[in-house]
Amino acid sequence: MSTHPAVQRALAQVLKGEVLSLPVLMSIDHVALREAAASFGGALVISPGAVVSVLRGLDQGVYPNDLVQSWASFVRRGYIANQKGGPIQPLNIDYEEVWENPIVEAVSRLDEIGDIIDGEISSDEVRDLIQLLGSPEPHCPPRSIRPS
Repeated sequence: MSTHPAVQRALAQVLKGEVLSLPVLMSIDHVALREAAASFGGALVISPGAVVSVLRGLDQGVYPNDLVQSWASFVRRGYIANQKGGPIQPLNIDYEEVWENPIVEAVSRLDEIGDIIDGEISSDEVRDLIQLLGSPEPHCPPRSIRPS
């Protein structure tokens, strides 16, 4: 069974931090998601730029809280909760190695959105997380970030 190109594109966009592409992945079963991931032929990797893009979109109101939380949950766990049918075998989603700790911290925090205790993220916290990820300009468009 071949994966539809739209699913492959949506997965690529989600890995780049394009949260609005996540509903495409939410609409398919886990087997189709795994097939789309296999079509990449290599590792699925989250960059700091992808996380910064999500943080900026959240802060600017472009991305709804619930979708940001779902994105964080997906890139953290490798599957979409309550996905349609099929056994769940998490995808192996890596974080860019040199940025792994800041990415883990930011993704973990985004995954808490909606919790009773830690469920909201302020603009100041978004700014702090963006700086942690190596980008001091919270209102600039996403860019490729390379450690020095």
